Amino acid sequence: MSSGKLTIYNASAGSGKTYTLTGIYLAYLFKGRHNYRKILAVTFTNKATAEMKSRILENLHLLSSGEKSEYLDELVLSTGHSKEKIRQEAGEILNSILHDYSRFSVSTIDTFFQKILRAFAREAGLHSGYNIEIDHKIILSAAVDDMISSVATDDQLRRWLTNYAISNIDDGKSWNPRNSIMKLSEEIFREKFKLLSQGEIQKLEDKDFLQDYIKKIRAVSSDFEKSLTVYGNAALKIFHEFDLADDMFYRKGQGIPRYIRALDSGEICEPNSYVREIFSEPPRWSTGAQATNLAAAIGAGLDKILRDAITFYDGNIINYRTSKVISQNIYALGILSDVMRKVREIASSSNTFLLSDAGEFLNLITKNDQSPFIYEKAGNRFENFMIDEFQDTSRIQWNNFEPLIENSLAQGNDNLVVGDVKQSIYRWRNSDWTILESMLGSKSERLLSMPLKVNWRSCPGIINFNNDLFTVLPYLLEQKFAHEGIPSNFREMYSQAVQVDPGKRTGGYVRIEFVGNDEGKKWKEKVLESIPGVIGSLQDKGYRASDIGIIVRDGNEGSMVLKTLIDHSAKHTSENAGRYNFNVVSNDSLLLSNSPVVNFIVSCLNVINDPTDPISRAALNRFYTLSKADAAEISGEEVSVLPEAWETMLAELGRKALFEAVERIVSYFELGRNSANAAYINAFQDLVLSFAGNNTPDIRSFLEWWEETGCRKSLSVPGNQDALRILTIHKSKGLEFRVVILPFISWNLDHRPGKQPLLWVRPDAAPFDGLGIVPVKCVKDLAGTIFSEYYFEE
Repeated sequence: MSSGKLTIYNASAGSGKTYTLTGIYLAYLFKGRHNYRKILAVTFTNKATAEMKSRILENLHLLSSGEKSEYLDELVLSTGHSKEKIRQEAGEILNSILHDYSRFSVSTIDTFFQKILRAFAREAGLHSGYNIEIDHKIILSAAVDDMISSVATDDQLRRWLTNYAISNIDDGKSWNPRNSIMKLSEEIFREKFKLLSQGEIQKLEDKDFLQDYIKKIRAVSSDFEKSLTVYGNAALKIFHEFDLADDMFYRKGQGIPRYIRALDSGEICEPNSYVREIFSEPPRWSTGAQATNLAAAIGAGLDKILRDAITFYDGNIINYRTSKVISQNIYALGILSDVMRKVREIASSSNTFLLSDAGEFLNLITKNDQSPFIYEKAGNRFENFMIDEFQDTSRIQWNNFEPLIENSLAQGNDNLVVGDVKQSIYRWRNSDWTILESMLGSKSERLLSMPLKVNWRSCPGIINFNNDLFTVLPYLLEQKFAHEGIPSNFREMYSQAVQVDPGKRTGGYVRIEFVGNDEGKKWKEKVLESIPGVIGSLQDKGYRASDIGIIVRDGNEGSMVLKTLIDHSAKHTSENAGRYNFNVVSNDSLLLSNSPVVNFIVSCLNVINDPTDPISRAALNRFYTLSKADAAEISGEEVSVLPEAWETMLAELGRKALFEAVERIVSYFELGRNSANAAYINAFQDLVLSFAGNNTPDIRSFLEWWEETGCRKSLSVPGNQDALRILTIHKSKGLEFRVVILPFISWNLDHRPGKQPLLWVRPDAAPFDGLGIVPVKCVKDLAGTIFSEYYFEE
């Protein structure tokens, strides 16, 4: 039997990835009426899963009903059957899938892992009816509290936490270590921790080993600081001995004199470019003619001392910084094993399985070469595997799939993965783009690379920009990393990034502008001031608010943009209020905890839980007023009057179940009368119902959960709402906008300023993060970077 092929489709944005995947899936289907049971197609989002399923079923329907399908000719070529035969078989396949839909295996990667997990529930020590916990923060918080409480009976842990508290006080931090423990304990759910060997984990449990390690890393930092101080003492001695002055040196006090004083005072100061001029040829010590006493000082040892100090700094600074970072986290690291043990105990006692553990559990099975056993237990024997968004696959996920694919290839079956290295922006979810990169660079005969080169989605201006950018950037990045001594092969990785314009569209408008700091005004302030004007000018050109996406690095930057737009909208004249739409949909605006009606319901529950709490009672009054009308319509003096006997009604709800209490609050206070509340009330009730089904359904427990976890829940973004979108980078993937403003994206290229911007980038940060989603046109050559504008043809 011949070995199968694993085809790697290198698919940039707009290259027809979903079309290609659907076509290949249909070709697999027509190998047999029940072949859908033998194909596993894995995507990374529910939306992508629904889109692929819909395309497959829609085209089977079109084929079977005699209507036009874009895949008919391809299926005739791949199967060798006539069009009539294809249409007949399409009806039979569609009928089989609809009557056996649970075996139609197009799913997210998490859904597939959960299916395997349920098949192995007994082996995992789980009882029937166990819960899958998506958010591990509740269990983690309880585990940390239990671990801290256990110091009463664990002398070694008590000493360790005491030392931790003392270390925090010495560093000027809070003595209470809970927050830092919580933060670092997130690591036990990350793959880097899960991939540690048993021996490495045992070392983390050994407090004596860690105590010795603390002494060693402190010695590293102490020796580094002392050595630099010795260099500084010797250099300053010569400086005074030869009666040197700052103005004798290149760049005066900004160069060598400042560096010498910093070394002498014990300051860890990086030698700047002015200091490093002593390594140039010839060495540059002064701007003009060198003073006689400076020349004498150089010959008397100043040159050697400074060269040795800089060389020592460059050779040891990484170890020094590493030791400082380890010192800050070593005590929290030493109790990760204790926290992990508590997490397991709590999950086991509540018959809960953490979703983050599913991949690790499956990995323990697959690494023992149990692929056939997994098929049998899961109820499927897959022959063909298709993995979408492969650049976002994590190491454990690939470790789980690799033996299954190897088994399939060995049996002569073909498989495929689809990905694009430059779209890997999910490192916070453990994605590892190097897996795809290593496969693309492999010379194996079983691997076949197939780049999808045509961009069917974008206008020529966007395509030309991407081609220019991803031709030049890899070269610049390799230069940068080579200077820092880091090996890289970006040019090879991006060698297939150039796309072809199919010639079906014209025009396209793009602009890029770099904004720097001015005297008295930072670049972020300038950007924020400009955004409303840009949005207004775009709407003057006919763009709707929903055509505009504002992509930022994180929630803090998103909040800054949101506040700017809200403040600007509030200052609108009545004429402009009807002309421009500054309604915003963002991560913050969709948080349930930012909704007045949700806060009112939570305040009612707090009052039920503790009727004497004055803060909850005050919040109840305030949020009732806000929830009864639009906040914009409420002045500072207006206060809505609560219904009579509301306190009696809430007191009675203390004896009701959680969901029933919430229902009664909504109806009694007539919260649904304001249509703006409806979406938030429905989402909140869904959360309450879900909580009651998986936890103790009492009000106190819910309030604890809400404060810890529930307050971070949000609404999904309505697809048809005409509003501006503010999104962080990782939430922008897969969304399309006609206009994109990126106020805080980092770029680092020499530039010439443009005019009024449609996009801003900052000139002082690393360029590689977030690559692949910036729809602008720039970079024409390496010698002098030229920025061009491409206009949308009206």
